[in-house]
Amino acid sequence: MLARLAIRNVRRSMRDYAVYFVTLVFGVAAFYAFNSVKSQSVLFDLQGVASEDTFNLTAQFLQMFSVLIACVLGFLVIYANRFLIRRRKREFGTCLLLGMRPAQVSAIVLMETACVGTASLATGLALGLALSQGLSFLTAGLFSIPMQKYRFVVSGEAFVQTLLCFLLIFVVVALFNTLSLRRCKLVDLLSAAARVERSPVRGPLTGLVGFIVAAGLLAWAYVTLFESGLTEFGAEFWKATALMVVGTFLLFWSAAGFVVVVLERVPGAYFRGLAMFTTRQVASRVNTAFLSLSTVCVMLFFSLAVFSTGAGFVQVFSDGIEKGTLFDASLTANAYLAADDEGEKAVSVRERGEAYDWDVLRFLRDSVPNWDEFVEGAAQADLYQPREGTETYGELMGRLGVGLDGGLQEEALSSQTVGMVGLSQFNAVRALAGREPIDLSSGTYAVNNAVALSEDLSRAMAGEGVEIKVGGRMLSASGLYVEQPLSTSMFVTDGAMLVVPDEVVEALRAAGETPYVCYLDLSYRTDRAEGDRLLEEALARALPIEGQEGASGLDHATSPWPVTIVSTANETIEQSGGMRMMITYLALYIGFVFLITTAALLAIQQLSETSDSFSRYRTIAEIGCDRRMMFRSLLIQVAVYFLAPLSLAACHTACAVSVIGRDVLDQLGVSVSEAVFAAAAFTILVYGGYLLVTYFASRGLVRASLGKRLLG
Repeated sequence: MLARLAIRNVRRSMRDYAVYFVTLVFGVAAFYAFNSVKSQSVLFDLQGVASEDTFNLTAQFLQMFSVLIACVLGFLVIYANRFLIRRRKREFGTCLLLGMRPAQVSAIVLMETACVGTASLATGLALGLALSQGLSFLTAGLFSIPMQKYRFVVSGEAFVQTLLCFLLIFVVVALFNTLSLRRCKLVDLLSAAARVERSPVRGPLTGLVGFIVAAGLLAWAYVTLFESGLTEFGAEFWKATALMVVGTFLLFWSAAGFVVVVLERVPGAYFRGLAMFTTRQVASRVNTAFLSLSTVCVMLFFSLAVFSTGAGFVQVFSDGIEKGTLFDASLTANAYLAADDEGEKAVSVRERGEAYDWDVLRFLRDSVPNWDEFVEGAAQADLYQPREGTETYGELMGRLGVGLDGGLQEEALSSQTVGMVGLSQFNAVRALAGREPIDLSSGTYAVNNAVALSEDLSRAMAGEGVEIKVGGRMLSASGLYVEQPLSTSMFVTDGAMLVVPDEVVEALRAAGETPYVCYLDLSYRTDRAEGDRLLEEALARALPIEGQEGASGLDHATSPWPVTIVSTANETIEQSGGMRMMITYLALYIGFVFLITTAALLAIQQLSETSDSFSRYRTIAEIGCDRRMMFRSLLIQVAVYFLAPLSLAACHTACAVSVIGRDVLDQLGVSVSEAVFAAAAFTILVYGGYLLVTYFASRGLVRASLGKRLLG
C-alpha cells in the first residue's frame, strides 16, 4: 500500500520533479562518461600514436576532479530535495492528521526517493553509455587517427564508481528527509503554506550606496587584473580575485533596492501593466537570495572561463603540430653547456665537440655503423648568439619601435643578442622539409620567424633599409621574410632569427664563437615507429650514458653534446594529442557540471518562489488581471532571475579571458574568439533550456493553483 502511494505521489508530482530528475540524469551521464575514458584505450593502437599512459593520466585527473564534482552534485541533490520536502509539508501534515504514523510518512518519502533515484540512475547511465561512445570518436579526432577498431565499450569500473557515488548521495538524502520530517511538528507541517520567507528591506539610500561601491570594486578588480596580467599568480592577482568576489556579493546585496528606486523614478514604466508587481517580486527574491545568486554568478564565471580558455588551449596544441613535425626526428645538443662548463666531464665533452667541429652527424656516423641504413636524410642547423659586437633584441626593439606586446617574454628577450643561422645549413633544413632554398648576397640577411608572438618584430627587422650589427660588421636586410621551423617540437620556438651568409658564420667561428644549440633533423628510410626504435638503439650504442631513458623523451642532459634531447614526430603528436584530450575533457566535464548545477539551483529557487507566491497570484487574478499579462510577468521574473547572474558572470569572463588571451594565447598565435563563441553557444543551449523548463514548470504551478475559474 505504501509503495503504491509513493509511486502515485511521484506520478502526481512529475512537474515538481522535472528539474530535479533532468539534472540528476545529466549528472549521472557526465559522471559515467568522463570516468570511462580509460576504457576507450582498447579502441586505439597503443603501440602507435596513442599511448596507454596518456589515457591513464587523463583518467587520473578526471577521477581527481570527480571528487569535487560528486560533492557539488551531492549538494545540489540535497538542496533540490529540500525544496520538494518544503513544498509538500502540508501534504505530509494531512497524512499525519488522518492517522498515519511518522515512520510510515518517512517510509513513503524514502520510497519516493528510491523511485526517482532508480529512474534517474537508469536513465543517466543509459545516456552516459551513449555519451561515452561519442567521447571515443572525439578522442580519435583529438589524436587524428581513424576509428578502425570501434566497438561498443562498457566500462565496469566507471559503472561501479557512478553507482556507488550516487547511492551514497541518495542514502544521505534519505536520512536527511527522515530526520527533517521527524523533527517537524504537526502544526508546523499544516501551516507551512501560510508562512512565507520574509526578506529584509534595505532603504533606497543604502541600496544606492552599496551599488556604487560594488561597481567601484569591480572596476578596481578589472583594472588590477589588466595591469598585473596572468603570467604569474602574485599578490596583484589575488587582490583582483578578492575584489571581484566582494564586489559580486555587494552588487547582488544592493541591486534590488537600487533598481526599485530607479524604476520608481520612471512612472511611465513602473505603473505600466504588472511592472510594479513584477519588480517587487524580483526584488523580494533577490534580497532574500543574494548570497546564493552571488555564488551562482561566481560558479558561472568559473564555468564560462573554463570552457573558453580550455578551447583556446586545445587550439594551441592543434595549430602548431603540423609545423612542429616536418621531420621524423630531431636531436638537440645544448652546445653552450659544453662550451662554458669547466667541470671535468664538460671539458671532455667540449674536446669531443671541437674534435668533430661540432658536427653531430659526423660523430653519429662514426659511432653507429648502420646509421645510413635507417636514416635517409639529415640536416644540421647550428644557432649562434655572438656575445660581443652584436645588437641585442632590446636595442633592436627600441630602434625599430616594435616589441612583443610587453610582458615577461619581451623582458627576457631584450637582454639577448640577435640569434642567427648560416645560409647553407638553413637551406639544407629547408630541402629536408621539401621546400625551396633561399638566396642571399654578401652583406645581407634574411629573417626567419615561425612564432606568432615575434612576427611584428621580425617583419620590421626584414624591412628594406634596416641594418643590424652582427659580430662587429653591419648587415643590411634583403627584404626576405621566411617561416621555417628548424626542429621537431610541440611548440615551435624559432622566432626573429637572422639567416646570414656562410662567411659571417665562418668569421664568428674564427673569432672563437661556438653555437649555443645544434639541431640535427632526420628523415627515416622506414616508417616512423620502426625508425624511432632503430634510433633508440643507435643512440644507446653511440652514447652509453648511465640512467639513459627510452626514445620517448630520451634525455642526455649529463652529456650536452652531441645529443641532449631527442624529439620524434610520433612522440610530439602523441604528447599533443594527450594534452588536447586532457584539456578538452577537463574543460567539458568541469564546465558542464558547474553549468547544470548553477542552472538547476536557479530553477529550484524560482520554483520555490513561485510556490510561495500563490496567494499573490490569486489576489491579482481575483481583481481581474489578464492571464497573458500574468504569465508575461512570470516570464520576466524567471528571465531576470536567470540572466542577472549570467550577465555579471559574462563581464567577469570577458575580463579574465581577454587578459589570458593577451598574455598567453595571443603570444602563441591563437585567437580566443572562436572559443568564446563556442562557449557562448553551449551556455545558451544548456542554460537557456533550463530557463524555459523553469518558466513552463512555474506557469504550470500557477495554473494548477488558480484553477480554471480564476484563469478564465
